[in-house]
Amino acid sequence: MAIKDLAVAFNASDNSRAAVKLAVQMCRKYEATLTGIYTHLPVKFESQVEIWISDEMKDSLEKADADTVAAIEDAFRAAVKESGFDGPVEWLSPTGRPNDLLAKSARYHDLLLIGQYSNPDRSQRRVRAEELVVNSGKPIVVVPLDYQVRPFTGHAVVAWDGSRPVARALSDAMQILETKERLDVVTVGRPGAQPGKDGFGQDVVTYLSRHGINAKLTNLSASREGVGATILGYCSETDPDVLVMGAYGHARLREELFGGVTRHILENANVPVLMAH
Repeated sequence: MAIKDLAVAFNASDNSRAAVKLAVQMCRKYEATLTGIYTHLPVKFESQVEIWISDEMKDSLEKADADTVAAIEDAFRAAVKESGFDGPVEWLSPTGRPNDLLAKSARYHDLLLIGQYSNPDRSQRRVRAEELVVNSGKPIVVVPLDYQVRPFTGHAVVAWDGSRPVARALSDAMQILETKERLDVVTVGRPGAQPGKDGFGQDVVTYLSRHGINAKLTNLSASREGVGATILGYCSETDPDVLVMGAYGHARLREELFGGVTRHILENANVPVLMAH
C-alpha cells in the first residue's frame, strides 16, 4: 500500500517546524495528505482552587487556551503555505495526554513525523519518541532540529542488528525503501573485531534484493565513542535521506527500553530517523 497520509506533530517550536519541512517534501513525492496535530492538556483547576475562581476568570482562561491553539494552527498553515505545498492539508487539536493522543492519532496515518529533542532532559519533554514508538503501532520519523530541505538523494541506510524491532522497522519502511536507488545495510561489531567475518547481515540483503532493492552490506567496527556514534558517523559521510532502525536495548521498563545506542542517535541525529518497535 502506497504512502498517502502523513501526520506531523506541530506546536510551533523550531523542532516541529523542521518536521514540517520534511513532511511537505514527502507529501510532494508521494502525493499524500498532510495532517498537522497539536495535542494539549485541557484547562483544569484543582477542586480546592476552583471554588475561588469566578466564572469570568474560567472563561478568560479557557479563551486564552483556545486562542493559543488557534495561533498554533495558523503557524502550521503558514509554514505549509511558505513551503509552496498545494496538496490537501488537515488539522487536528485533540485535548488530553499528548503522548497518548499522538500515539492514537498515528494509527490512522502511514507515518508520524516529530521534531528532534531540543532539550535532552527527559523530564521536560511532553512528547517522547520512545513512548510513541512503543504505543502507536506505526513507524515514527524523528527529524533533526537543523534539517534543511534539499533534493532527496535516493539513498537510505538501515542499522541492522538482527533484532525484532529493526525487522519491524525494515518492514514498515519498505514503502520508502522500494523507491530508493541505493540502500546500505550497516552492521556494527565490537571495537577491534573484524567486520563481517561471519557474514552477518547478508540474509537481509538477499531479502531486500528479492524486493528489487539495490542493497549492499557494510560492516563497521564500533568506534570508541560507541555504536550510535559509529552509525551517525557513517551517515555523516554518506548523507542518506533516512536512517532506519529499531528500538535498541533490552531493559524491561518502557522508560529504559531505548538503550544507549538509540538514545544517542535520537539526541544527536544528523539525518531523519525512521523507527519502529
